[in-house]
Amino acid sequence: MDIVDVQLHLGPGPVEPTLEEMDALGIRSVLIEEFWFGEQGGGPYDALMPGFRLPSGAWRAVYPTALSASLRYPDRFGYFVRLNRHDPDLESHMRAIAAEPGARGFRVLATWSAEELAALAAGAFDAFFDLAQNIGLPVCLFAPGHVELLPPYLRKFPRLQFVLDHMGIGMSIHPPGRTEAELARTNDPAYFDEVLKLAEFPNLAVKLSHAPMLLRAGAYPFEAVRPHLRRAIEAFGVERLMWGSDSSIMPNYTWADLLNYLRLDPELSEDEKVWLLGRTARKVFSWPTSGAGAA
Repeated sequence: MDIVDVQLHLGPGPVEPTLEEMDALGIRSVLIEEFWFGEQGGGPYDALMPGFRLPSGAWRAVYPTALSASLRYPDRFGYFVRLNRHDPDLESHMRAIAAEPGARGFRVLATWSAEELAALAAGAFDAFFDLAQNIGLPVCLFAPGHVELLPPYLRKFPRLQFVLDHMGIGMSIHPPGRTEAELARTNDPAYFDEVLKLAEFPNLAVKLSHAPMLLRAGAYPFEAVRPHLRRAIEAFGVERLMWGSDSSIMPNYTWADLLNYLRLDPELSEDEKVWLLGRTARKVFSWPTSGAGAA
């Protein structure tokens, strides 16, 4: 089976140990979102290393590990790039990324701060999404617990492929400052009902990342995920759902368990597993494989 993990954070250093783990697990390809753990650029919320501060004050992410990995192992590693919509050279920066052979998409942390959340609600992301639509790369959208704000954008940019990060379910620290009542509402697995309402928009796909944690599924094999997954398949169709482990920031779970709860799920058909674990990702991110050395 052609297995693609659509989200893995890697830091500096050689990627060969990651390749060895991938081979052991039968994972053919990985999409990297580069993040150097324990390092912060200082200043506002968006200063996630590696990167640098532009003269305007905007933070620009860089991705040397991901770029090198994709050039050396083009069938094994691709990446998407975290963007700051306040970058004064946003269009040229996005077009330069899109010209790189390993780039498979953009990522925007739309609700990482209260300020960006307010901007999302006010329609201030229009210019960014318009650029992405014209350039033609998908946008991975981080908006956990705020998916009700997405329909106007999904309607306005029908040619843009959106990919909803982490199933859209709320996370306690993003953005800071929410009330206890709001946290309880959006962090509850029942909030997934709001995500399922978005299935009417054909330009939205969903990453099934963090599912065992967000759906409070307990220990492996995370059986509590199964009814939610079945509802998602019925709403979106399996061709708009994709697996991502995010295992590098999931310390309480092994990469093997995060894969095998789907690969060995007795309630999924073989065809559903093929789509969830790789084929959807290949289609959405336009990432064909040569087939050489397929797991």
